Amino acid sequence: MGDIQADRLHVRLDPSIAPTELQGLVTSFNHMIGRLEDSFARLSHFSADIAHELRTPLTNLITQTQVGLGRARSLEEYRELLYSNLEEQERLAKMVNDMLWLAKSDHGLLKPVEVTLNLASEASELFDFFGALAEERQIVLALEGQVPTIQGDRAMLRRAISNLLSNAIRHTPSGGRVQIRLAAASNHEVSLSVQNPGPGIPAEHLAKIFDRFYRVDPSRTRQSEGAGLGLAIVRSIVKAHGGRVEAASAQNKTTFTLFLPYTT
Repeated sequence: MGDIQADRLHVRLDPSIAPTELQGLVTSFNHMIGRLEDSFARLSHFSADIAHELRTPLTNLITQTQVGLGRARSLEEYRELLYSNLEEQERLAKMVNDMLWLAKSDHGLLKPVEVTLNLASEASELFDFFGALAEERQIVLALEGQVPTIQGDRAMLRRAISNLLSNAIRHTPSGGRVQIRLAAASNHEVSLSVQNPGPGIPAEHLAKIFDRFYRVDPSRTRQSEGAGLGLAIVRSIVKAHGGRVEAASAQNKTTFTLFLPYTT
């Protein structure tokens, strides 16, 4: 046990050399070290991902500022430079805020403030918000189905549905249709599905799609794809409500489904 350190979390005790009365303790200790090793690895990967994600906008800010200071420029050119820098700064701020939100969620610091919610009404109001963006891209937003009212945090669930709608609109080709379907999944769950046409998600990516910073296609530009935290936030919100989220993709259609509990 004394040999186990941060860089030696792979070490395990051998239960066979321990006295019989301590073998259960040794097994439990090994399981604990296994959980710590897994958590430590995820934390290390998360830290590396954060550094990687922050590097791009910071590099852009530095490069643009250096170019701007390279020679005297007109007032309009400086104004354009400031606008460009502001876009990167806003991206950084959103990324940091999302990471702080997830960190609070991981530590149980975000508790849903539950009120009675009608998911159909909530979806309709979000359609009003996304209507201009959808119209600009010539995309139809549709809602079908009704479910019983649920108890949930309005702001948190709106954020989860908004993240799914934003993703769906972004990946839907012009002239397509984004549809929200509401259904009673069981006696104790209701479902809200967001479906859109467009390029599917390969099966090997579906299990990881809700991981932080995960992208199906890493080559896509970060400016258009965000920081890769939106779906992680969706899963965190649904989990805080005692629910679950699933993703499916087939025949050029992708569907994200939230399952939320309700009491009859």
